Amino acid sequence: MDTARVLRERFGDEHVTVAHSCFVDVDRAAKDADLLRRFGPPGKSHSRPVKPHIVVASQVAEQSLDVDFDLLVTDLCPVDLLLQRMGRLHRHQRGEGQSGRPKRLRTARCLVTGVNWQADVPAPVRGSVAVYGAHMLLRSAAVLLPHLDAPVKPVRLPEDISPLVQGAYADAPVGPAEWAEAMAKALEAHEEHRSDQAERAGTFRLDPVGRPGRSLIGWVTAGAGDADDSRAGRAQVRDSRESLEVIVVQRRDDGTLTTVPWLANGKGGMELPRDRPPSPTAARAAAGCGLRLPIQFSYAKVMDQAIAELEELYVPAWQVKDSHWLAGQLILALDGDCQTHLAGFQLKYSERDGLEVTGA
Repeated sequence: MDTARVLRERFGDEHVTVAHSCFVDVDRAAKDADLLRRFGPPGKSHSRPVKPHIVVASQVAEQSLDVDFDLLVTDLCPVDLLLQRMGRLHRHQRGEGQSGRPKRLRTARCLVTGVNWQADVPAPVRGSVAVYGAHMLLRSAAVLLPHLDAPVKPVRLPEDISPLVQGAYADAPVGPAEWAEAMAKALEAHEEHRSDQAERAGTFRLDPVGRPGRSLIGWVTAGAGDADDSRAGRAQVRDSRESLEVIVVQRRDDGTLTTVPWLANGKGGMELPRDRPPSPTAARAAAGCGLRLPIQFSYAKVMDQAIAELEELYVPAWQVKDSHWLAGQLILALDGDCQTHLAGFQLKYSERDGLEVTGA
């Protein structure tokens, strides 16, 4: 969002689109459809932008969508993911010799940023290290070094996929000698993390197969029997942070709850009464506004606080079999300006930019 703000100041609001995972379901689907309409395959894309247009995206753009861009600028990431992102660059043929593209962009070009290439050892930005780890980032940078001066040795797809990925994920040393010390430290941290993962996973590993004739009773239970089906129990057996999902509605000044106002086909602003189940149409429209909260709400104390605050908006009339769209769901109510507070954070939502979280 910070990047998008800077680009909008430079190129104008209408020339910048954002795409990330923190949109409600219906808006995410509409965003995907819009990207396909404008940047999809020739013959299916009816309104490819005539003027320059910039899509600022998170990892959601690196897979699934058959979109095609003229130029790619990406932060450094593990090389397999980088190649996946490069698959959105000149994905389709647009005229003979790519003549349908701007003249200066008819040769596919990927710019790798998010790392200080001028340092003695490349220094990825902190956010990338937090997500991917320094070990894989440095190994990926090392195997990409011969290709950084593209006219000399460009990356070719699909020919270079296997050697680049195998080189990055192999055990053999890679990169210049002056990187060796930093890469050794990154490997040590990586192995400590993997060891911790294995130790935690061992709690739930099945016991060895017993001798012939032994009873099977209790064999497949192992440590997994200690994990119930609650949020905390599920978090025990997953090697990732538990996420928190909500349904987004709007609360008017008089306290009335409605669907968010921008929904299409007359479904925006539909009343969601608290003394009875909403109409099937309204309930389904509200359920289509599911949203997975970002990582700030995945830490135990913050998540517990967020759940406690969300459960204050508990509607008994919705917890019945006739309200299957909304029963058991956590409801996030936005005010008239599409803002609210949750667990010490300021939340703001817009159809254009999705959820923005600040504070704490």
